[in-house]
Amino acid sequence: MIPVLAVVGAIVFAVALFAVRLRYELRGANTPTTGERIDISMRPNLALLVIDVQKDFTSVGGKFGWEEAYLKARLAMISTAVVKASEAEIPVIAVRHVYRAPLIRLMIWLFGEGRGIPGSKGLGLSLPLTPDFEVVKSLSDSFSSPELEGYLAANRVGTLLLTGLDGCYCVQNTANGALNRGYRVEILENAVLSRNEGEWRKHSEALEGRGAVLT
Repeated sequence: MIPVLAVVGAIVFAVALFAVRLRYELRGANTPTTGERIDISMRPNLALLVIDVQKDFTSVGGKFGWEEAYLKARLAMISTAVVKASEAEIPVIAVRHVYRAPLIRLMIWLFGEGRGIPGSKGLGLSLPLTPDFEVVKSLSDSFSSPELEGYLAANRVGTLLLTGLDGCYCVQNTANGALNRGYRVEILENAVLSRNEGEWRKHSEALEGRGAVLT
């Protein structure tokens, strides 16, 4: 009986430890970053950020896909924004997400069809043209990748136009990360995808309260 209890106890402990660690990874992955504040007076330029518009995350139907009409309409708006930015010589920055935290990656491999993990065939972008710069991140806030701040500094960018997905996660966390650093933030509302529009509206209002502009 004692060995059985010991085994059961060990399993319970392992499950509890797994849950705690997974919660820690999820919290870290979905927390906006902070950083050195920029001098906005020295940053006159704009850049368009296209967040996580990848083949893995832009499929139609199924458990993890989107409703077709909604997806097509939003991707069309993103494509329009990309083309207009390029024509206006505004840099287009594509942000790609690759899950790297061990337990999150395991859970996605087991239950998320492997979308967004290293080795997936769907990590590529769904954009009408080649972006001026690409950033790969593993956390929801695009500023978690220092390459982004380096590019923005080198190009004297102080205003960010945000598009992409998901509004409740990577878009709003990137917006908050930018606001934390003193950037001007404009969100192209019709070029943002969200699986929960009600929650996205709450996040949008909170971002507006911090100074972001929804257009």
